[in-house]
Amino acid sequence: MQEDPKSIEDLLVKGLSHILKRTVEVSPRDQLAIAQEYKEWINCISASDFSEQEILVIDKFTFT
Repeated sequence: MQEDPKSIEDLLVKGLSHILKRTVEVSPRDQLAIAQEYKEWINCISASDFSEQEILVIDKFTFT
């Protein structure tokens, strides 16, 4: 199934924006955990190696 790259990009932007806004509302410990997770993702993207990374996908229908 081919998806429009622009719609995927918009989805990622919305999701990341929501997560970043949420970091303002959580404890400093949780902020650190989120920052560490982003660091791992950035390292993965710059290394272009997704095969060794586990990516958590949260289904909005399951968690609403």
